[in-house]
Amino acid sequence: MTGKPKALFSEDVHHWIYYVCLCILVASMPTSRFMMSFIQIIMGLNWLLEGHYRSKWTRFVSNKPALIFSSLFLVQVLGLLWTQDLIYGITGDLKDKLPMLTLTFLVISSKPLTRFQTNLLLYLFFASVLVTSFIGFYVYITGSYVNFRHISPYISHVYLSMMVVMTIFALPWLTNKLTQNKRYMILSLVVSFWLIIFLFILRSMTGILCLAGVAAFLLIRTVFRPVNIWKRIVAPLVLLVIFLPGLLLLVNMYGKVSHEVVPDQAMMNDTTSLGNHYRHDPDNILRENGHLVYHFIAENELREAWNKRSYLDYDNTDKLGNELKATLFRYMSSKGYPKDTEHLNLLTDEDIRAIESGTPNYLYNQWPGLLVRIHQTIWEIYWYRQTGDPTGHTFTQRLELWKGSWEAFKQKPLLGWGTGDIFIAVGYGLEKIDSQMENYRMKPHNQYLLLLLTLGIVGTLISFGLYFWFVVITKAYRHLPFSTFLVIMLISMIGNNPIDAQAGQTFFSFFTLYFGFLYSSDKRV
Repeated sequence: MTGKPKALFSEDVHHWIYYVCLCILVASMPTSRFMMSFIQIIMGLNWLLEGHYRSKWTRFVSNKPALIFSSLFLVQVLGLLWTQDLIYGITGDLKDKLPMLTLTFLVISSKPLTRFQTNLLLYLFFASVLVTSFIGFYVYITGSYVNFRHISPYISHVYLSMMVVMTIFALPWLTNKLTQNKRYMILSLVVSFWLIIFLFILRSMTGILCLAGVAAFLLIRTVFRPVNIWKRIVAPLVLLVIFLPGLLLLVNMYGKVSHEVVPDQAMMNDTTSLGNHYRHDPDNILRENGHLVYHFIAENELREAWNKRSYLDYDNTDKLGNELKATLFRYMSSKGYPKDTEHLNLLTDEDIRAIESGTPNYLYNQWPGLLVRIHQTIWEIYWYRQTGDPTGHTFTQRLELWKGSWEAFKQKPLLGWGTGDIFIAVGYGLEKIDSQMENYRMKPHNQYLLLLLTLGIVGTLISFGLYFWFVVITKAYRHLPFSTFLVIMLISMIGNNPIDAQAGQTFFSFFTLYFGFLYSSDKRV
């Protein structure tokens, strides 16, 4: 290894290329999966063309925290030793986690940035999140989306919501540190308030739970810090005010979902106004607002009546890809209507458009998006418990995946199944519990379970231990936004695999490096 190869440009020019690449990277996190990968390749090429390999290598290997953080990737590499699917282990698992190694190496081996440059990086990230929220809001108000997840136009709504929560808390923090100008502080608070609104428009339960989790963390932090006694008294009250209405809402929603309307047995033998007999399916217990969905169905006349009012065929699918007649049955049942011509004609044009869009309950037309999301989730859980069938619903599929993953973990608890065998492990677990899910090639949507499955107890403890060691050595915990970042990551890992997804992994690696290395301060905040 030599340090003498001549650089293509001057050292200053290469350094600016490196910095511009970092700027593009942070701006790409909410906006472009392609650019997140491409710009890291450009950073690597710039690193090679700059030369000075010996000094760069020395800078990296002499940085103990960098070696510790990079070791997280090496733990995954060791997991290849006992994997069956070596190809996926390399081209899938390791590729997804590569920024933990490559981005760390590029950042640490390059010349340090100035304080102005590091602050600008964070503001570019905030600006990118804000612009993305405006674009998403435009998609929302114009109705140019089929699924609410499309309100996040470029990346998964889950990872965008995590970035939104990060911006909500970090923007006022950084603004307060940089200026005493109240106008800038007020502006940062207005932006944060807007992003809270957008977060609820986005309907990401992960993002909303992250927001609640960070708020709870900050209030608890206030209680245990030596601050004004009144703040210590008020903080628990604020916690109560925030979480008690949410708990009451969940109880109320569960009551709506679990309510059962018993059909009048005398009416079961009635006919429609056109003289047709109703069909009833006594084995199907699906309900909507308490009413049995597969009772009081006069399908022939309903088909004819529907096709007269809609351009979507009765025997086809709605805009979400679900069986249209199933959505129609649920929607009419939510109103307590029999499924016949007379009652279909009672539906408004708004009702017809809602059914075409895949809306299964008329209340969803009246409720804000968050209430709809909560009701859907509770409905999924309740009927999963009633029927044991998770298919067709994202949250209940997660529950099924967690059950199957736990069974697979119990089979190989110490070292796990190995890096690359996640699909084999989950498939084994789903078969073990005799799952009704058709697609076994899925990850568990829980980062903790995923680590346990691939690396076992040993690898999981080593991974968390290395990260904890990194945080202690770098003292990144002194920066309040890093603490909020950790809360966001730990909560998101319950229902998702952020470290195994491109946007989530880039978000994780960048902010770990940012507060561990790029942003340095001697003051506790």
